[in-house]
Amino acid sequence: MSVDPAPVRDRPSAAQSPEDELVVLRDGSQVYVRPVHRQDAPLLEEGFSHLSAESRRLRFLADKPRLSKAELRYFTEVDHHDHEAIGARSAVEGRGLGIARFIRDRDDPEVAEIAVAVVDDWQNRGLATELLRRLFVRAREEGVSHFTALVAEENEGVAALLRDAGAEIRVVAHEAGAVSYDITPHPEGRGGELQHLLRAFGRGELQAPHPIREALARIVPERLHS
Repeated sequence: MSVDPAPVRDRPSAAQSPEDELVVLRDGSQVYVRPVHRQDAPLLEEGFSHLSAESRRLRFLADKPRLSKAELRYFTEVDHHDHEAIGARSAVEGRGLGIARFIRDRDDPEVAEIAVAVVDDWQNRGLATELLRRLFVRAREEGVSHFTALVAEENEGVAALLRDAGAEIRVVAHEAGAVSYDITPHPEGRGGELQHLLRAFGRGELQAPHPIREALARIVPERLHS
């Protein structure tokens, strides 16, 4: 999946934005989540300098030593309608941790390209899943119902991440070391809640009485055990 560099350390003046929402991840870590704005450009630039060469390659599908000023503007001056970006930072350090975004297709207003990135030491904590779920909600509010993503072939975790965030995926093309996905989020409501419950059980995160465990084990699809 194309991914976005994440801003690292927020400035004290932006540490308590009115838009901040405190979120507790599945490992108990706390993060603040809010929309990205133009004042985040310096944070994005600083964060990019801390990304590994491999993380940059996965984002741009090529080596990229730095972001241009035009790219910084593009990644942070979003209109929150055709282009939305949601960022997260540590509630303890104020350090930027990740970003998820969508950019609407000019030819089909119900389709958008999706991207997500989380700094290496915060991966596998559920942050990318949390950001994607929130991005799916914002997309529905703006009339977007389907997504596309261009992913490096070796980025095998993307499919599991998208499913964990509540989406069906389909490979539509292979090209030059990359895979193109078509992504359809599940409708919110009871169905989405059940998907989250079953995934938690499949990962061993849900404790339940023995009879309930046996019942859940019979209905959890094999693909949710991840």
